[in-house]
Amino acid sequence: MKKLLLLLLFCITASAQFQSAYPPIEQCDDNNDQFAVFDLAQLTPTILANVNPGDYTVTFYNSFANAQNNINPIVTPNNYVNVQPAIQTLGIRIVNNVTSDIILATVDIRILPSPIANPATLSKCDMTELPIYNLSDALVQITGGNPNVFVSYYETIVDAQNGSNQIQGGGYIPFVNPGTQTLFVRVQNIQNNCFSLTTLTLNTHNCGDPCPAPTQLTATNISNTSFTVNWNNVGGSMGSIFNRVCVVPLGAQPSDSFSYVVSATSNSFVFTGLSPDTCYEVYVKTVCDISVSSTWSAPLQVCMQDCINSGNCTEVLVLNAFIDSNNNGIKDSGESNFSQGNFIYQINDLGNTLYGSPNNGTYYIFDNNPTNSYDFSFQLYGGLSTYYASNTTHNNITLSAGSGTTYLYFPITVLQAYVDAGCYIIPQNLPRPGFTYDVVISYINNGSDTIPNGTVTFTKDANVTIYAISQTGVTTTSNGFTYDFTNLVHNETRTITVTLQVPTIPTVNLGNLLSNSASIQINGDVHLPNNSSTLTQMVVGSYDPNDKAESHGGRIVFIDFTSSDYLYYTIRFENTGTANAEFIRVEDLLSADLDETTFEMLNASHPVNTRRENSQLTWHFYNIDLPPTVTHPNDSHGYVHFRVKPKAGYALGDVIPNTASIFFDYNPPIVTNTFNTEFVENLGNPTFTSEAILMYPNPANSILNLKNASELISKIYVYDILGKKVFTLTENNSNEITIDVSRFEKGIYLLEVTTQSNKKSNKKLIIK
Repeated sequence: MKKLLLLLLFCITASAQFQSAYPPIEQCDDNNDQFAVFDLAQLTPTILANVNPGDYTVTFYNSFANAQNNINPIVTPNNYVNVQPAIQTLGIRIVNNVTSDIILATVDIRILPSPIANPATLSKCDMTELPIYNLSDALVQITGGNPNVFVSYYETIVDAQNGSNQIQGGGYIPFVNPGTQTLFVRVQNIQNNCFSLTTLTLNTHNCGDPCPAPTQLTATNISNTSFTVNWNNVGGSMGSIFNRVCVVPLGAQPSDSFSYVVSATSNSFVFTGLSPDTCYEVYVKTVCDISVSSTWSAPLQVCMQDCINSGNCTEVLVLNAFIDSNNNGIKDSGESNFSQGNFIYQINDLGNTLYGSPNNGTYYIFDNNPTNSYDFSFQLYGGLSTYYASNTTHNNITLSAGSGTTYLYFPITVLQAYVDAGCYIIPQNLPRPGFTYDVVISYINNGSDTIPNGTVTFTKDANVTIYAISQTGVTTTSNGFTYDFTNLVHNETRTITVTLQVPTIPTVNLGNLLSNSASIQINGDVHLPNNSSTLTQMVVGSYDPNDKAESHGGRIVFIDFTSSDYLYYTIRFENTGTANAEFIRVEDLLSADLDETTFEMLNASHPVNTRRENSQLTWHFYNIDLPPTVTHPNDSHGYVHFRVKPKAGYALGDVIPNTASIFFDYNPPIVTNTFNTEFVENLGNPTFTSEAILMYPNPANSILNLKNASELISKIYVYDILGKKVFTLTENNSNEITIDVSRFEKGIYLLEVTTQSNKKSNKKLIIK
């Protein structure tokens, strides 16, 4: 009995050296998203303060239940991102390495709110003496009237971050007069000491400009080559002698040497002789005296119209390929269109061959030049000459004024039955932790007859769950679903939209790759390579809705890619403006590493005209009338999906870049990201734990330090959340590196660090 009492006393004494709950660990919410990076390891010395630290092992868990069951330990406690917003209770497991006794405890991690800090502006009008600003006049602009904050002002952002060299006193004289000066403002929460930074702009300007620039420029009567510009002459104390008007290409600067003189009593001028489908900027200035002129006005952007790109020409050619079931050379009722090939044509016998990919068998050519002459034929895709024949040509075709719409037909003869189904998976947006994203399964009957039945199979990535499926009647499986379809007619395309749920960090992390695949199975398919499709996408924090991506996710194992394989590209666009886009043009100049002759158009979100001229691809969405996201978020986007092969001779380590440009109406192009596809030895790389790399400070704003104690660092790549490489260091033989990150935009980045032994590690960097 005495031995038992002694044992109980020992256990109670040992347990009394630990707490059941430890003081919370708090972190300021720098991004105001209720998530932050915590250093849990800072609590370990407190936990082991009354014992020999070498006798105990401390492990942290996402929850107390996980600590009880010893499952899912937190492997990077010094770099932990909370998975629940605001406050989360973690479990702690303390193990005596000598006796194997186990003590359980908890600790809360809390997100402390950072105060709102709005940018502000103070203006003064001063011509004769230095202005004096009372910086407190900006308090309401900066804080919105919040009384629970302390506001201080600094001349540099470094001082604002450190809270040093604060501007003292109520009167501040700016460095620049007249002009603008930016001060940095630190807004600190009185209750929790968290702070946010913003700017205060001091705008000192001259009073009563005696010769002001014209305002309110507008353009009217816009045609292919001309327009009228109108403006408002403000009128200053000096009066005016005349105006100068200048039109320059978009982005160029105005010049007196290339301007036109307009009477002071006039506020209108007509520009002529401009280039169709081109954007310009117009400037106007007032000349008040022989040596006194106003500044140039703010520019007015004007884009010339072009009926060829907008699809509004009165004269149009419509090319139509179809299955000539009765071989009479005439398209009869019930004969279906044919899309397995390209229209080939030349203009004016100049020797420059153009290729038009039919959209459901049809291709449009708009032309307002009646002197142009066209020659046409239809070329089948490679390998189809055994099954089909196309012998029709049309030569010396012109579009005379007033001819309207001219139809040219290309009958396709079936030599023997062709059974082929294709299946492709197309991205609609990018995966983000905690959000859903969509992929579209597109399946098509490329054969000559109706496919009576078949099965579409979808296999999801193990890290995501299926949130919704647009198709009814599917059969769910442990890793996706199947769908049995019937009566898919020739040239018919059907789609299934799959909505997938992405888990939160740390189940997935920024930079992880998610792969989903789809396939189709039918009886007697003679062409199997297009029966399956895989889409690999990177997990990002946010993304640009106008982008370009390739389905392999950026890296392809060199030995697994054969001469029969294609690269599958998707260009996505979204109308983020305020009005409908009447027509859209997408352009893609293929990389010199891609074989343009293998280009095949696969799918598009809307009816589209697809043209290839050498390596230049152009898609025209005529009359798309795409609504803006602000009014129709589900209908404001679209895409093109195509495939092309690399040129022969690609090698291990080669990188194929590709970029696209998107034109909404007559607006300047939106240039997408450059998507790089690299041929690699394998997708798995030797890695080392991120703890081997010391990175500080994080978050960073100007300088980032990296140190690896075990071996030298050879390469560093930094990617933004869209996967774009923003920094490269490839020649290094040191284990300590300093990087200037002051030019980086605020946000989240992914660092890939490679050592001299080719081990790789990824770390998340926050720039604030």
